[in-house]
Amino acid sequence: MPDFLLNPGAPFAALAAAGVLIAALGLIQLERARLAFAGMRSLPTKWGLRGRFVLGQGAAIPLAAILLLIDVAGGAKGNNRILLVGALATYLYIGVIIPRKPIVQAQKERKRLRLLTPGFVSYVRVALAGYDPPATLMERYCARPSRRLLPMQRLVAEALMLMNQRRLRSFEALRMVARARGCQELTDVCEALAQAEAEGTDVQQVLAAHEATLEAVLKDEFTRMLKRRTMYLLGLVAVSLVVGILGNLLFVMTGGGSLLTRIGG
Repeated sequence: MPDFLLNPGAPFAALAAAGVLIAALGLIQLERARLAFAGMRSLPTKWGLRGRFVLGQGAAIPLAAILLLIDVAGGAKGNNRILLVGALATYLYIGVIIPRKPIVQAQKERKRLRLLTPGFVSYVRVALAGYDPPATLMERYCARPSRRLLPMQRLVAEALMLMNQRRLRSFEALRMVARARGCQELTDVCEALAQAEAEGTDVQQVLAAHEATLEAVLKDEFTRMLKRRTMYLLGLVAVSLVVGILGNLLFVMTGGGSLLTRIGG
């Protein structure tokens, strides 16, 4: 380690890594400013994702190279082997995991929103049947935070904030936020709500059709998931049976392992 720090190229490597990290922090601040200007959370743009990947690679490669150089200078012996693992972990985390983090989070949130959409449709139907205004039913939906409903409650809360900031209709703001999330099923429901709010028509029949369709789709996906997992379990059981039977046959054929002992001797 001291030998590496005395190397004439060490300061330049450190400055390069620091410059890339500063650029990465600048990109993060730029994304935050974009979200603040838009008034709602959404995925980074295409160029924003490319910039995150390029900066991630630019930060990960120098940092991993520094750890590798330290390891080479000290010799890959004993605890220095940890530096090899640290270099690989640094590259994977900074160069791959962090740039892909928004995409992975959006995919997880989209999946949870899809599962919560039938319940939200049922809530809206009951609230509209009780002649509650759209803004009131949205506020009541967020009034009691629930861990299970947290993704949908965050979406509705952002819609309320956008409604107050831009003076939009309630379901129109909800449609804009749902479209930014990318959940197609929820977007279809919100578009139907926004259209009914704009035209002053009854949306109960449309919501009932959406709810029935979503429940049928989710039920079909759940059934396929159970069948797939059942096949995986049956495959594991079959492999374990084959391995066990072969082991027992080898044990019997070799006379309890004595034949292998003689061959080895």
